[in-house]
Amino acid sequence: MANTKISQLPTFTGDTTGVYLVMDNSGLTETFKVLKETLIGTSGTSGSSGSSGSSGTSGSSGTSGSSGSSGTSGSSGTSGSSGSSGTSGSSGSSGTSGISGLSGATGSWTVTPGTNNYSFIVDINNTYNLWVLANIPNGIIVYNATVSVSNSNVPVIGVQYAWNYTGGGSPLLFTTIPAQIIGTAGAISTASPAVASANTFVFGIQNNTGSNVTVNYGYIKIS
Repeated sequence: MANTKISQLPTFTGDTTGVYLVMDNSGLTETFKVLKETLIGTSGTSGSSGSSGSSGTSGSSGTSGSSGSSGTSGSSGTSGSSGSSGTSGSSGSSGTSGISGLSGATGSWTVTPGTNNYSFIVDINNTYNLWVLANIPNGIIVYNATVSVSNSNVPVIGVQYAWNYTGGGSPLLFTTIPAQIIGTAGAISTASPAVASANTFVFGIQNNTGSNVTVNYGYIKIS
């Protein structure tokens, strides 16, 4: 192995315990062999852990940082639910009253055989439509009138019409109609016939049938 360089030697990979190292003295006059452990020293055991140091004092507070920039606007929220219904309004005022309906009356007479008077009475200070009607076999009588009755002791202003059917032997006839009704169409009357009960309307009726006959009548107040 003369003249072999250390770099040319193979690498030892085994246990180095008890291995000798070669070394010279400081004057390079002598050469020695030395155990590796004598030169390097064996590994000591780990020492015990040291005690913890005392805590340091707290550092002074840092200065506040500058304010950050504003964030972007958030999106719009969803629509709220509808509010509750309001209370009902107050009731409106009542409408004006309507005009009164027409008043009147209807009735009938039992007309006995022969000639007799039959009548009905109305209130004064009113205007009326009057009517009388009977229709039997071969006999008809019809009456209607429009009259204004102002008082019971002055004439009645109006117009009246009466008709007897005589084509079947005349079993039923008017013989008289109310006498207190006066007036001429298109003219002013000043007639003052004597009347005692101007609001009583009397009809003379002749019954030639030999038995009782029913004759209907009625009136309607129009003012």
